[in-house]
Amino acid sequence: MLSDNDLAQVQAAVENLTRPVKLLLNHVTPEDPFQRNLFNIARQVAGVSMGRVDIEEGMESVFPNKPSITLEAGAFRNIHYFAAPEGAELAPFLDVVKWLGLGEPIPDSEALRSLDTMASPAHVLVLMAATCPHCPSVVRKALSTAVRQPLITACIVDAVEFQDLAERYRVKSTPTIVVNEGTTLVGALSEAQVVDALARAGQGGSLTDTVESMIAAGRAEDAARLICREQDPGSVLPLYRSQEFAVRMGALVTFETALELDTRSLDSIVGELISLLSDTDVGLRGDTAELLGKIRDPRAVPALRKAAQDADPDVREAAEEALAALEFGERLPEP
Repeated sequence: MLSDNDLAQVQAAVENLTRPVKLLLNHVTPEDPFQRNLFNIARQVAGVSMGRVDIEEGMESVFPNKPSITLEAGAFRNIHYFAAPEGAELAPFLDVVKWLGLGEPIPDSEALRSLDTMASPAHVLVLMAATCPHCPSVVRKALSTAVRQPLITACIVDAVEFQDLAERYRVKSTPTIVVNEGTTLVGALSEAQVVDALARAGQGGSLTDTVESMIAAGRAEDAARLICREQDPGSVLPLYRSQEFAVRMGALVTFETALELDTRSLDSIVGELISLLSDTDVGLRGDTAELLGKIRDPRAVPALRKAAQDADPDVREAAEEALAALEFGERLPEP
């Protein structure tokens, strides 16, 4: 609930609105304590707004079975709150009310103007926590993109309240931003970082960049699902060849998980992997030999036989084990 001081801030924020703002209440169940608090805050805001902010019954939430508030003004209905706008989070909420109600100019900067040419929709999810010192600033930056560009849908989610979503997106710290279910950014982000992720998503950005951000955020399993869906394991190869150990290991986990999801998912890059058996990086040669053993593609046999004579004993061992898997393991027939 909002305090008297909070309500005074609300009154000051809405006094110059020239367009009504609606708060759409997306219900789940009256017994839900989070829903009661969220909707009571909405009623408090509307109650002191002198009719400038209205409340209406909403619709199905973007995340089904989770209560939320959708902000609506003019043609905008692209901002959804799954977090209570109280405490430090009240300020960015009031900012977006002012922007939507035309009580204050929408944010403008060179970075934000780059969103004006977006041609495809984008979805930005901000997972925050009430006690997080960096979250209000990042939430505000995400909201500013959604009022600048109506093709952007912004969802503000309390990661503590909705732990299932936090687990789904592998949230280890807040704030965490997820763009289009893929690109993942963590920490005290700059406006340029947030805008760049959205701009690339809205322009069909690089799948390699998306996978890299997911790996860095600990979402290698999700990255594997993505490359299987897109049928583009080649997008992971630049990361697999990286000189940064963590990036390479994340790429390797992505490959191995993709194979668990679909035994044929890496068939299209077998040729590129075979060439890596001759790489100068000993670790990469060994990892690749082991990976080729898991793929079990007969095309790798000649190169693996050569690798079994490698100067490095670990590479030799990996190649020998891969050959054993190829000779005795079963591979599903071509469909």
